[in-house]
Amino acid sequence: MDSLNRFAPFVVLIALFVVLQAALIGLDCRQGPAAVAEAFAKDYYYLDADMQEWLCAGEADSGDSVQAFLNRKSDEAAQRGFDVSYLRHMFTHIHTQTLSQDAESAVVHLTGTTRVAINPVFMVVGKLFRIGNDYPVDVTIELVKENGRWRVCNAPLGVQS
Repeated sequence: MDSLNRFAPFVVLIALFVVLQAALIGLDCRQGPAAVAEAFAKDYYYLDADMQEWLCAGEADSGDSVQAFLNRKSDEAAQRGFDVSYLRHMFTHIHTQTLSQDAESAVVHLTGTTRVAINPVFMVVGKLFRIGNDYPVDVTIELVKENGRWRVCNAPLGVQS
């Protein structure tokens, strides 16, 4: 009986840790407008077709606007004699600020810096050895709540064709 009393505080502590961890994971999974704007911007600058997941229903379904945008970028890269991967950028620093928000809409201001990321490893090596440039980003993104999820709307960052 004495050994059981000795381990009881540890068992309670571990149980409390598990419950607290589950609660924090659940809270972190909720996506607010700033997190959606950040995820969209990352996909947009990396030229990832997954950016369509973050667009409003009307914009995501209206004639493959994301595919048209990616085709324009591919054509731009080809005219310059490059592959489209040479136009990809990854954020090295990103900061979001929610300017306004109500139950159905929000406006998020996004600032940060990007670097060319032909391959993510090249970007990290370039940053370590100070090779390449940082490109500033300063945009405002409008979001609307659709079916309980935040979506990016109103021709964000020039995606519409």
